[in-house]
Amino acid sequence: MKYHRTIFVVVAWFLAISAATADKAKLVSYNDMMSKLATLATVDDLTGRGRVSVACVGKSVRGREIPLVVLSEPNVPIDSTKRLFVICRQHGDEPAPTEAMLKLIQDLAFSSSDETADLLSKVSFFIVPMMNPDGAERNSRRNSNGVDLNRDWLDLRQPETRCVRRAIDAVEPDIIVDAHELSPGNNRSDFVETVGAASGAGDEVVSACFRLQELIVGILRTHDIYAMSYRIEDRNPARLAHRYFPIHGNTASILLETRQSGIRQYQLEYRKSLHITGVMTVAKFLAGQEDRLRERIAQHDSNRRLVQLASRKSKRTPSKNNRK
Repeated sequence: MKYHRTIFVVVAWFLAISAATADKAKLVSYNDMMSKLATLATVDDLTGRGRVSVACVGKSVRGREIPLVVLSEPNVPIDSTKRLFVICRQHGDEPAPTEAMLKLIQDLAFSSSDETADLLSKVSFFIVPMMNPDGAERNSRRNSNGVDLNRDWLDLRQPETRCVRRAIDAVEPDIIVDAHELSPGNNRSDFVETVGAASGAGDEVVSACFRLQELIVGILRTHDIYAMSYRIEDRNPARLAHRYFPIHGNTASILLETRQSGIRQYQLEYRKSLHITGVMTVAKFLAGQEDRLRERIAQHDSNRRLVQLASRKSKRTPSKNNRK
């Protein structure tokens, strides 16, 4: 028995290492990303959809362009739509948000469904898929000046934060999503965080943030993705993006965090799914689908409770063969 258990552990470890290597091989480099975005925009233009445009909002410390991808329905003026801004990869060693948004951009750009067309007629997406390209190329949290960009929003001393801030000011988004991953050694669970009532943000923004957080965590549950909820209830300096914009920009903001430690380092697709589902839930909220989302969550939770009750009942009721 011990021999078989040892063999099982060795095989499981081998498969895990193989999966990790495969996942690492899937990660796009900065140059790969820029090439993919250029190809997407070209194909989108050639097919006549006209949903994708890519602009450079500024450059990193080492001169790499920082792209902003705009996804919208060409026949609908952007000013008449709600605007969702997504920031990815402030930390260069957090790859899943970049991978997730590249997939989402492609899916939305080439979808032929009426649902996607309707969504894009109501909501325009503004996505920065890699805010810290220098850090991403080195797999480093910080930029080339050694600065944590998500601690620079109050000071705006770094070129990356300055250019993204200018883009946000120009877009005037209704909601900002800041997509992150926990550092490789951090074992906390996936979570969704936003400002609370004691954070200093306005009541209207706090209310919108609460509703968004509930919806995201609930919809994630319907995909069998379970994330914790946290709310900021202090007056610490708003250096982090999801603190800064509700307090200093009066804009509802949500932080998405996925864990990449332990078994999750081998589950890139799972982590991507959390970010895509979170962003799409925010987009549907902006599109006026809040009631529909809540109904879906309630139905899922009700069905789950019924299954759990049935399971408990079957365990309590002995079979006829076991009755004395």
